Amino acid sequence: QASQFVHRHHVALTRPKMPFAIVNAAAPVRLFYEVHRPSGWEPGKERGRCFLCMGFQTEGYTWEPQVQFLNQLGFVCATFDNRGCGRSERPVYRYTTKMLARDAMELLCVELGWKPGEVHALAISMGGMYGLEMLAGLTEGVYSDIAHDSAAFRSAALLVTQTAGWRRGLEGFLPLGFFQSVASAGRPGLTAKAKIYKGMEQAFSKEWLRSDSGVRHPKTEVALTNGQLLTRRGAKQHYAKIEEGVDPENGLASYLAQGLAIATHNVAPPRLRLLAQRLEGICPVLVVCAGRDRLVRYAAQRHVAKTLGPAVVEVNAALARLLDAAERPGRGRLSSEELVGLRSRL
Repeated sequence: QASQFVHRHHVALTRPKMPFAIVNAAAPVRLFYEVHRPSGWEPGKERGRCFLCMGFQTEGYTWEPQVQFLNQLGFVCATFDNRGCGRSERPVYRYTTKMLARDAMELLCVELGWKPGEVHALAISMGGMYGLEMLAGLTEGVYSDIAHDSAAFRSAALLVTQTAGWRRGLEGFLPLGFFQSVASAGRPGLTAKAKIYKGMEQAFSKEWLRSDSGVRHPKTEVALTNGQLLTRRGAKQHYAKIEEGVDPENGLASYLAQGLAIATHNVAPPRLRLLAQRLEGICPVLVVCAGRDRLVRYAAQRHVAKTLGPAVVEVNAALARLLDAAERPGRGRLSSEELVGLRSRL
């Protein structure tokens, strides 16, 4: 009831030019979100709906390549900035993954009016951590006040995530590369574009960043590397936020608040095993593991796949080879033949 009251109060106000939603009656926050629709979209005629949850100190716009691909396939996609990041509010207190999960679920069910049972959830890194809370909470009835008649998502993808936070010792503690990339991006005297590029080294390998993106500069026609393309996209958002009166830097307080959410994150093994049993045959789960991530250890990622085993879908060998080819240095994008093959297998 409190959540419904917050929503009714929100819609009664004059909506700003950009879409915002006030969510989470227990810890109210204003979230920035966007809904991306396929070309020629007509209400009710989309192929499906996707809800994308981003990770630590990263804004929803970074889902752009995936959103474009999903739009081409006929899916409507919703992206958003987590609390403490981007254009969303940055309240200064401790966050938890359960709090972030509640934010996301109220945005999904109350603001957008989508039913989880009709939605494909995609969540990466920290987003995958509170994504686990969303999956578990649905099966446990935690969101029965807003997610009526839905005990699970239609499907879920958990990318490069873990079940336990950094406080769990070696099981969840940060890899050394995280501290190296943070120190590099925080060096004094760096320009906005330099900070953006250095920050990307936390998520992408140097080989991939230096590889050809397949895109050319709109004015000079010079080929752009993946790193240059992402830097241009980040710089565009950086200066757009300045024009909107939004601080382009999330700030130390927000950094620590989200960090505490990751540090205290813990979905216990018995709860995970029960979740796997409840999702089996109802909500297929795809778990993607990255061998060289700077935020989540590989062993912790594999633990997610192992524990959720009964519900995890199997990726066939042909698709695995196709994805591996797409990640090779020097390969900016899939060929048209490979893209057709990937679509058919998906």
